[in-house]
Amino acid sequence: MVGGGGHARVLIHALMRLGHDIEGYTALNDEGRGMQVPYLGTDDILGTSGRRLPSCAALGVGKTGVQCSRLDLLDKLQALGFRVPVIHAPGAICHSDVRSGAGTVVLDGAVVVTGSRLGHACIVNTNATVDHDCVLGDDVHIAPGATLSGGVEIGDRCMIGIGANLCHAVRVCADCMIGAGATVIRDITVSGVYVGTPARRIA
Repeated sequence: MVGGGGHARVLIHALMRLGHDIEGYTALNDEGRGMQVPYLGTDDILGTSGRRLPSCAALGVGKTGVQCSRLDLLDKLQALGFRVPVIHAPGAICHSDVRSGAGTVVLDGAVVVTGSRLGHACIVNTNATVDHDCVLGDDVHIAPGATLSGGVEIGDRCMIGIGANLCHAVRVCADCMIGAGATVIRDITVSGVYVGTPARRIA
């Protein structure tokens, strides 16, 4: 597991319930027993020649607000030869034809419906809904309880806030943040921060 924060802990629990063995985690600091697996050191050990490392590394860093941070980490891990899996928590529902890029996770209670495509390094968080034929770019975070109606398209590096609602077939361009509880009823074509019902740009 690469990462030592809350998102990493959630993934560790999910992977354990799926029956996977986790050798340990890397992070800037030892986060203690709450991680449930051993601390291996900082990410620097991932590139250490001669050290026995597993072939698979989970992307356990959540949305930090630093653009492309999850994508940068994904690229680094893949360049070092790690396979970075897609993780569907045991309580998630993903229809069989959903396609997800490397490093994408779908957490407990989330539903991703037929025809949807999720990019690399995405997070579909607890109890979020991604309805039929949605398309998510890379490094998109759908926060807990958010709802995407059918045919919604989300650009790269977007954050869809807790409980936000996106109406049928709307498009959101790259580098947008949709605030908690906002309702998007028409296409968003300018990057920025959007809040309210209907959602309006404030920054």
